[in-house]
Amino acid sequence: MRRRKSPRDRESGVALLLTISSLALMTALVSDFAYGTSIHLAQATNARDELRAHYMARSAISLSRLLIKIQQKFVEPIMAQAQQFLNSSGGGMPISLRVTDYAGPIMGFFGGSKDEVAGLGGLIGIDTTQAKGLGLQGGHLDAEITNEDGKIDLNCGGGLAPNRAKQATIFRLLSALTYSPRYNRLFTERNAEGQFIDRTDLARGLIDWADADEQMFALDANASGAEDYRYDARSDPYRAHNNSYDTTEEVGLVRGMDAKFMEAFLPYLTVYANGDPRENCRVNLASVKGDCTPLLVGLIRAAVMRDPTKPPSDPTVLDDNRVYPLASILCERGTAVGFDSLDTIVAVLSNPQGSISREDPRYQLMQQMQGITITANDLSQVAYVGAPRVYRVVASGESGKVKKKITAIIDTARSIDNPITINPQSEKAAGVIQYWREE
Repeated sequence: MRRRKSPRDRESGVALLLTISSLALMTALVSDFAYGTSIHLAQATNARDELRAHYMARSAISLSRLLIKIQQKFVEPIMAQAQQFLNSSGGGMPISLRVTDYAGPIMGFFGGSKDEVAGLGGLIGIDTTQAKGLGLQGGHLDAEITNEDGKIDLNCGGGLAPNRAKQATIFRLLSALTYSPRYNRLFTERNAEGQFIDRTDLARGLIDWADADEQMFALDANASGAEDYRYDARSDPYRAHNNSYDTTEEVGLVRGMDAKFMEAFLPYLTVYANGDPRENCRVNLASVKGDCTPLLVGLIRAAVMRDPTKPPSDPTVLDDNRVYPLASILCERGTAVGFDSLDTIVAVLSNPQGSISREDPRYQLMQQMQGITITANDLSQVAYVGAPRVYRVVASGESGKVKKKITAIIDTARSIDNPITINPQSEKAAGVIQYWREE
């Protein structure tokens, strides 16, 4: 006979089912709690690293301003005295020391690893093993300092009261910069908008964007017509600025400019005018360094071509094979030791044979090359040699996986329009910030 099931037998699996359900619920709750905790921890860590990286970048800006002040207050006067002594003793070799060029290693001394601190300390003969406050354990800061004076200033002559004489200088510089046959492809192919642009139209467009009038720039004022760049007819219409450029990136809005043109010419352009009327839109050769050969080629041509719409008296100055080797030598010298005067540059251009050592692979080439007929007065129309004034500082701070970058333009001689402290002189002494961007 089959045994009758008792009520207790029918309830024997309930406890096991309740236990399994409770364990599953607890597992889900613990997993959700652990996941939420890890997310909150990551968010807190990221916020902490963002704050650290931000203030590391700001610290790099402050250290850069200190280096700029040291350069101007101490280094440049000492270098000027040393150069004067060498010149009086018959040694005309220019010398230059820019502490701003060594911003990276100096930043590492204050905000780098222990190895960076010890390396720079050993270089200058200082034992840093017992020093406190040097280096960072949880991050890194760095900065690069360059000059804006050694570029063509597009804002010069523009603004609400355009100056035609200054605009003519800018037109002369832009025409010479873009003349090289190496850029022919840019002007013989359609740009990103499907249009052709020639060198004259590009120079005019860059100048007209920065002035407040509605007249198209022309060297002959009587030949000028109305501006008709039709920015409002584009697929993404906008209006011309008709005032000074705010940033260098704004150059990309000018008719004819696209990514290819920006890559070719933007490194040699600036919009951060220092406002000194004595400079008259000229380029400061003391600030030229790095990949400066195309810019120097343009300056040489602008110096001998007072009217860019007419051929020069010596057509060979338009030959890249003749001008580029000389400009490359000048670029190397300017980057290494700087330029003490325009006469040094004229000497290299006038006498290529004596401008290079026998050990240089280009020595034989220079012996066969003719000089360029140019005077210091010609060069002084478009360039000068003086102490740098406007600096670009690109500072970075890194903490954990977060990296912050700050780009600042600092004018060391500009007056302060809107002081933010009760001590405007102190603000001015550290350099006036013209531009500030955080990324």
